[in-house]
Amino acid sequence: MTDKPNKTKGKVGVKALLIVSLGINLAVASFVVGLILRGPPERAAPQNQDAIAFLSYALPKEHRQEIRRELVSRREEFRANRAALRGLRIDMIKVLEERPFEIEKVEVLLERQRSYFLSMGELAHDALIRRIAELTPEERAVYIRSLRRDSQPRRQKN
Repeated sequence: MTDKPNKTKGKVGVKALLIVSLGINLAVASFVVGLILRGPPERAAPQNQDAIAFLSYALPKEHRQEIRRELVSRREEFRANRAALRGLRIDMIKVLEERPFEIEKVEVLLERQRSYFLSMGELAHDALIRRIAELTPEERAVYIRSLRRDSQPRRQKN
């Protein structure tokens, strides 16, 4: 009887870890897919953006468009990663249902999932680095002003 609470506690912990990991990964994937499909917004970057999105939105428009073109041209890589992630989700369900349950298998799957998301993020990161490197001194000055403007906390109107 004393083993039951420990098994339940372990299952709850694994489920919580899985939920948190999936939430973080979905946030990254949403950014990348959104950038590819919709392009950058015409307004200033929201304050809660991740670093790559925030830094990309502050670029001059033509550079944002170039990043988008580059990412769209690599659409097949993103599709392959998303397909692999769907497969991992199915594998995760199977591993969670196995008896006896082995947390090590969950860790392996989560590590594979992380590598897929990191590779998608690296595509966006590399595109951003290339665009920043190509900025003229004048464009860099505009970029700096945009970063400063977007870094200021927004005042809410009462």
